[in-house]
Amino acid sequence: MRKGFTLVEILVVIGIIGLLAVFLVPNLLGARDRAKETAVKGVMHSVQLAIEAYQMENNIYPVGSNIPLESLCKNYLMAGGYIAGVPKNPFTGKEYVDGDATGKVIYDYNDATGAYVLTGYKRNGMSKVLELTNL
Repeated sequence: MRKGFTLVEILVVIGIIGLLAVFLVPNLLGARDRAKETAVKGVMHSVQLAIEAYQMENNIYPVGSNIPLESLCKNYLMAGGYIAGVPKNPFTGKEYVDGDATGKVIYDYNDATGAYVLTGYKRNGMSKVLELTNL
C-alpha cells in the first residue's frame, strides 16, 4: 500500500481548477474596469464641484464646447484655484491629457441654454459612463 494520489484524482482536481479559472478570470477583469469607471465618476463629481464654484464667482460657466479635461482644468479651473491640479486618469494612472481616449472626460457648454454637460467615457472611449449637467 503506497500513499499518494492516483492519476485520475489529480486530473479531476486539475479539471476543477481549470473550470474555475475559465469562469472567474473574466469576472475579475470586468471588476477592475468597473472599479476604474467608478473612479472616473468620482473625478467627474470633483470637476463638477469646481465648475459650480467657478460659476458662483464669475456668474458664468466656462465657455466652450468639446473641451477635454486637461484644457478645462488648466484654462479655467486651476487659474482661479477651483481645483488644485489636473486629476489622474484611473485607466492610465497619470494626469489626464487632451489626447486620452480611455476614460476621457469632455465638457460642453451650450451658450443658448446656459447648460453644460460633463461626459465621462469607459475604457473604449466610446461608451459613456456618466453625464453630469447643471439642469
